[in-house]
Amino acid sequence: LTEMRLLLSLLVGLAACEDWADSPALTKMWETTSSSDLDGLIQVLAQGGRDMAHARSADGRGPLFWAYEYKNSDVLALLTHLEVDETAEDADGKRPSEFFPDGEEELADFGAKASARSEDMAELLKDREDEIATYYESADDGMDEPEMAEGGVDEIDYADDEDDEDEDEDEDE
Repeated sequence: LTEMRLLLSLLVGLAACEDWADSPALTKMWETTSSSDLDGLIQVLAQGGRDMAHARSADGRGPLFWAYEYKNSDVLALLTHLEVDETAEDADGKRPSEFFPDGEEELADFGAKASARSEDMAELLKDREDEIATYYESADDGMDEPEMAEGGVDEIDYADDEDDEDEDEDEDE
């Protein structure tokens, strides 16, 4: 079951990468990147799959474009580790680095800072993925089938439900 969940999340991630389209996951990625919520972005990537890092919205922009636009070096470091294409162009033919709001010198410093943090960001993502996998594995282990009485009938006492229905009828009168 855990393998199926992981496969499903990867397929969802791949589907999002096939076309440029707005989606709730991309909106969340924009929100987390623009507000410097690294933990939130890592959560989206850990749950949706690493391929979500390559997803693009309807205007052709995606997380890498937003990392530059909002000067978020930690996100740039993470996306660099995930090999997001720096030469990708949006619908207007602009590359991600063209969205950096400051000059060339600041852009170089920004890139250097991101490069220095790449391994740290990779480790944070891996740790979150491991946490999620452990959670699903423990949830799968704790999900026992209900015990059945003779004849395949469960042993749940539905008498309380009948009492609730009687009370509802009394209140309506």
